[in-house]
Amino acid sequence: MKPNIIFLIIDSFREDKFLQSSTSKKPNIDNLIKNGTYFSNAFSTADATILSWSSIFTGKYPFKTGIRSSRFNKLNDDVPSIFSHLKKSNYSFYGFLPTFSETIGLFPNFKNDNFLYDYTETLYTGLGEKIILLLSNMKKNEPWFLTIHLLDLHFPLLVPKKFDSEEYGFSKYDRIVSSLDEWLKIFLKKVDFSNTILVITADHGTYIKKIKKNSEIIDFEDDAEKELLIKNVSKNIPSILKPIKDKLFLKLQDKKRNSVLNELSKHQLTNYEKRTLTGGLISKDHFMFDDQIHVPLLFVGKNIEHDKKFFKQVSLIDIFPTIAYLVNDSFDYTSCDGKNLLPLKSENIFIEKLAYFESNPLIDMPSNDVVGIRSSNFKYFRDKNSKDKRIHLFDLKNDILEEYNSSTSNPIQVEKMENELQKLLNSKKDDIVNKENSNSDEIENELRKMGYV
Repeated sequence: MKPNIIFLIIDSFREDKFLQSSTSKKPNIDNLIKNGTYFSNAFSTADATILSWSSIFTGKYPFKTGIRSSRFNKLNDDVPSIFSHLKKSNYSFYGFLPTFSETIGLFPNFKNDNFLYDYTETLYTGLGEKIILLLSNMKKNEPWFLTIHLLDLHFPLLVPKKFDSEEYGFSKYDRIVSSLDEWLKIFLKKVDFSNTILVITADHGTYIKKIKKNSEIIDFEDDAEKELLIKNVSKNIPSILKPIKDKLFLKLQDKKRNSVLNELSKHQLTNYEKRTLTGGLISKDHFMFDDQIHVPLLFVGKNIEHDKKFFKQVSLIDIFPTIAYLVNDSFDYTSCDGKNLLPLKSENIFIEKLAYFESNPLIDMPSNDVVGIRSSNFKYFRDKNSKDKRIHLFDLKNDILEEYNSSTSNPIQVEKMENELQKLLNSKKDDIVNKENSNSDEIENELRKMGYV
């Protein structure tokens, strides 16, 4: 029988915190890495969930899926997904996804009725029990595909009481990683790896707004209880008052930003430290640093090589064709932008592809979005609508933290990267659809709840 697949997406999980976090307790994650194949340089195509999903589940760049045009739309009907592909092989589909997933036309009809959950629900407030119960009752005579998207690490960060101490991590983020790891211990007892493949990744990364500088702790992490209270109250405000609510929200964000910047002026901080502490504040100017797109990618289970780490750059668009290979399906690998990553060959002969990425537009205010590409040597992004605006180039070999924009000092490399970016943007333009649909309001209302204003 074809292998069962558990596809686990942990929202906002950064690669560095997955592989080598120095303060979290994560023995179960570490054990999974030892028993699987891990890609330490995997990159998302976007810094937010829906655009990233569009690539993960179709193997295409976001601009080829129809999900984003001038507003957020549903998946184009003619774009195949991992679900439409596996359906041909008689896979049954189960899932646990936040409510906004139902609005974009990407996911199949799941067999479990409780597949949708509120964005405030976490593993430790009931979702974990639902997942364990489903795994305990899975049929064994048919292949199944279980999609799980967890929001435990998505802002605002609510740490389970048991883990809210320095024993489990320096920051709230680190402590939630420890809580996720303990849940994995319970979860893994229900998995038969002799006929199951587990894929773990993230849709995007995030900034962790707490650092230690010269023995002093600078902490701008959110107050989760307060943030959730505000969100719950705002949900009950009549729609006629929405413009007033939006204006008030943006004023509060400006006040918060000014307060943070005022506090930071008291410290001697590097560009990276400043970016870390101010990241996540609502701003019309978008950037695409690795904090936001460098994510884990791990395969464990049937026919997966053990204790294998692969260091060359890959993209999340590679997941779909890799799963197609693992289930031994006939698949037209030219039908998507990603490529099959297995079986792993020598890294010396592995040919890296450029990783494409784009920022997620704001909903209720204009934003200066960017597009770009990344190689192992250089990172390049610029204004989405003009190749001459907001140009950023980083020499990743000598500036791994992306602190120094070298675009003005290296115009030849900028030109090279722009030419490569144009090739990607101009490829298969017939796949790009910029029509609106009636679901845009619904999609964007759900995204507001998540904080993508």
